[in-house]
Amino acid sequence: MSFLRKMKGGSQQSQSPDQSEPATTSATAEEVYIAPKANNNFYFWTRPGTSQEEKKLVQKLDLAILTFCCLTFFTKDLDRNNINNAYVSGMKEDLGLYGNELNWMTTWFQIGYIVGQIPSQILLTKISPRWYLPAAEFLWAFFVLFIYKCENAQQIYALRFCVGFIEAASWPGLHFMAQIGTWYRNHEINKRSGIFTAAGIAATMFSGYIQAGIYTTIDGHLGIRGWRWLFIIDFLITCPMVVVGLIIIPNPLHEKGTWWMTEKERQMCIKRLETDNRQPLGRFDRSLFKRVLGRWHFWILCTWFSLMYFVYQAPTSTTMALWLKAENYSVPDTNNLPTVYSAVSIVFMLVSGAYNDWRGSQVESVILICMTQIVSESMLVAWNLGKPALFFAFYIAGTIQSLFPIIVSWTHQVCSSDAEERAIVIGALNSIGLAQGTWWNQVFVPTVEAPRFYRGYRAGLAASLALSAWLPVVMWFTRRQERKGKAEAAHGEVIENLGHDTEEGKASLEKRGVAANLTEQDKANEVGIVM
Repeated sequence: MSFLRKMKGGSQQSQSPDQSEPATTSATAEEVYIAPKANNNFYFWTRPGTSQEEKKLVQKLDLAILTFCCLTFFTKDLDRNNINNAYVSGMKEDLGLYGNELNWMTTWFQIGYIVGQIPSQILLTKISPRWYLPAAEFLWAFFVLFIYKCENAQQIYALRFCVGFIEAASWPGLHFMAQIGTWYRNHEINKRSGIFTAAGIAATMFSGYIQAGIYTTIDGHLGIRGWRWLFIIDFLITCPMVVVGLIIIPNPLHEKGTWWMTEKERQMCIKRLETDNRQPLGRFDRSLFKRVLGRWHFWILCTWFSLMYFVYQAPTSTTMALWLKAENYSVPDTNNLPTVYSAVSIVFMLVSGAYNDWRGSQVESVILICMTQIVSESMLVAWNLGKPALFFAFYIAGTIQSLFPIIVSWTHQVCSSDAEERAIVIGALNSIGLAQGTWWNQVFVPTVEAPRFYRGYRAGLAASLALSAWLPVVMWFTRRQERKGKAEAAHGEVIENLGHDTEEGKASLEKRGVAANLTEQDKANEVGIVM
């Protein structure tokens, strides 16, 4: 915390959260300047031409907001994957789970997650994320902890539903309402979204490492099996995040200041978003649904996200772990080897995020992702290629997770002029995509068909081809919107220049002593002639 206070500087005394409401002045707003892009040279983190003041501000945002987002999302995905690691590390045998119980554990979590989306979005507009998100974190941790006491699948189903319902606050809350989508500019958001998502994927890796370590060290300690210890440790990791959230999460940008940010920096944050035509969140009313359903963003982007979720269902680190278990690999190997899938996801996500921000386009990355998925699914459909080929197919499939932050960043950009629509579309992406993945997983990737998943990989190949074919559709609508925006901007400049010329002419006539009282009808006729 001392580093944040030091960066804040001596111009403003440290203040408590309850005393942080700023007194905005026009002088402060006039001092704010956002430098344009200096050149097209490659950059990894800071765009050429960025002022030192803005660099310092972005460092603060990264240190506070991005760090918290990554840590809390890490704990969420740690639990998501712990259920899979627990299943292959003794839960199956201890609880007698020899049917599709693992599928249903995932399904009940997803049902809770989907049901909780709309109530959570509404609450986030009524309660400051600074208080709402830590409260949700606290409840979530306790429901995760109770899983260690479960003695049958039905108890796990109930708790997984509750965990999913509460976790619905996390992804949209962190990505839009409180954090990444509200504080970062378009040329910064790709790699931040990538890092945010990579933190969740890293949890997949650590879940495997933690379970492998527990199995070899404290399995049976205090009479508790290793897979049960996994949920206890998850609870202990999550608890400190409640306190961190209360300290770090900022107040809403356009409403109130935050203790670790000066008023000038807050105004700079607002100016930065205005430069990208990013509008603040307003009121949710009936017209919102007409705007959402009447524009292409909801229909085209949700279809894109759903296709990605279809591909994401198989292969995954879970289907790979089930294959390794069927091949009689040891419990540590069954937990550790699938982590390479996650490592591939993280590396590709970070590299593509930096590249996309520099290029100002995500198209090349999407094409590469689609190509790797087609190759991976084709190899898994063939199946009888030998273990090295199957390992390769599972690992390169990890690139699909890089499409999550790309689609979300794309959504932020095309919906930037309507914050309410952006909130609904981003929430819809996650809930609709997850709903599609839920039934797809039950129909095409049932646990009883492991490890071959004959239907699952064929359906995944078809979805990969459809995903590739959908990219040109998204590009066409996006470019049409850009052309329309440029045309409207040019039209606005013509009207502005016309008004300026009229005022200059009037002033000239007055200097000559000529009456220059133009009526409203004269002005309208004049505009009609020019147009």
